Amino acid sequence: MNMPINTAAEFGGQSALGILVRQVRTKSGYDQKLHGNARQTGFSLMELLAVLTIVAILAVGSSLMLGNRQSGAVRSLLDELEGAITAAHQATISMGRDIALVSWGVWDRGNPTRIAFGDADLFREDGDSANFIAIANRVIKGSPPTYENPALDISIYSIQAQQSVSVPFHFSYKNSVYRRAGIVVTGNDGWEIAQGIENEDINSVVPFASAMRGVLDDANNLCKGGGTISKVEISGSTRRFNKTVYIKVVTINSKGVAMPHSPMGLIMLMENSASVFRFYNPGTESGDGKWRRI
Repeated sequence: MNMPINTAAEFGGQSALGILVRQVRTKSGYDQKLHGNARQTGFSLMELLAVLTIVAILAVGSSLMLGNRQSGAVRSLLDELEGAITAAHQATISMGRDIALVSWGVWDRGNPTRIAFGDADLFREDGDSANFIAIANRVIKGSPPTYENPALDISIYSIQAQQSVSVPFHFSYKNSVYRRAGIVVTGNDGWEIAQGIENEDINSVVPFASAMRGVLDDANNLCKGGGTISKVEISGSTRRFNKTVYIKVVTINSKGVAMPHSPMGLIMLMENSASVFRFYNPGTESGDGKWRRI
């Protein structure tokens, strides 16, 4: 006996096959959604590896950028110092007189480092630096010169005297370079900290290990710090320095402390020489830690 075939009408307009297919599809979609949500609750090994790779790339990039900024700050500061010395040299030519290159202060906002130059006679007249420093401070503040008036004892502020003094370099915390590189004053161990055990010792390389042995003694530091005034004179006739002095530059952190194994620099002025010698060490963080003349 043949069984009748159910029509679509007997199932509310749907065939039994259509209903079965729909049920299979619905169950499959539910399972996929369920399992998909389960996978999203964690990370796959490939995803973790991808994240770690990105983090490593960013870390290396940040390290290189920091090294470049440190190196750039030290070299920029060396450029500024050389520019100040060169300006003093030019003054000997334009004035035809002996010029005194003078430094005082420390690397902070309380008593900021200043390097000025002017007529060396301003030192010789009274045997000390009082006149020169007083005039230089007026120049820094932008105070207008006054006419000589012996009765008021303000002759040191005369127009002629004040026009003979220039302050091409002075510390300012607003300068981003000065927040990443600084001058090492006498008594500060910043040079030893920056050198550490990885940067090459400058006293072990030529010429400091031979012809210039011992020149980096504290007595020759042009920037002695505090209230100490240090100077070197440039002859108006020969354009040569009358003694040997140096300026040390190191990389510093936000607190003004030298950073180990970081870029370092040195300015050298030799007695009876008219040249400015510059030396640079890139440090081992972003370089070979070797000294070279630049």
